Amino acid sequence: MRLSELDPLISLSDLKEELLKLPKGYCFYEQELIEFLSRRRWPENNRRIDRTTFWRWRNDNGIEHQKVFSRLDLLKLCQICDHYRIDGTRSEYLEIVKKEVAKKEVAKKKNEVCETGKEA
Repeated sequence: MRLSELDPLISLSDLKEELLKLPKGYCFYEQELIEFLSRRRWPENNRRIDRTTFWRWRNDNGIEHQKVFSRLDLLKLCQICDHYRIDGTRSEYLEIVKKEVAKKEVAKKKNEVCETGKEA
């Protein structure tokens, strides 16, 4: 599947469904991601996300890959792209990510307590 075949404004849930149809380990190249994210960020014109922005988005999402990206990476990048498309700020997005990480840590600790029967 090529990202260029998809509607750039596909909802995240529909995109996730499409990505789940792909074989495990399927990856996307940086150039293809930048083109898709650019069309998603600015659907009304031909503006392009620059490399600095792309690297910042990667860093904000904890994505360390250089040239090849997973399905999960694509979903994370689309999430930040959508946030900026509706005029969100970086500090707002980082706060959202921080809250998501905190929720995951709490869930992980609850799971550990359930498995061991005592708090760590």
